[in-house]
Amino acid sequence: MIWLYILIPVVIIGGIAVYFEKKSGMATPDESEQAEQLGEVIKQNGMNSNGSGTD
Repeated sequence: MIWLYILIPVVIIGGIAVYFEKKSGMATPDESEQAEQLGEVIKQNGMNSNGSGTD
């Protein structure tokens, strides 16, 4: 009977976690935004490898 006191909260919290996971969901990435971010990363990597661009 004591196992119910342990199992029931775990099931309830698990159900809530699954609900919020489904609610927020994963959206497909925006390819134009990814291309823009990639350009920024490449630019930053170029500055870092040259030793310039530090604040």
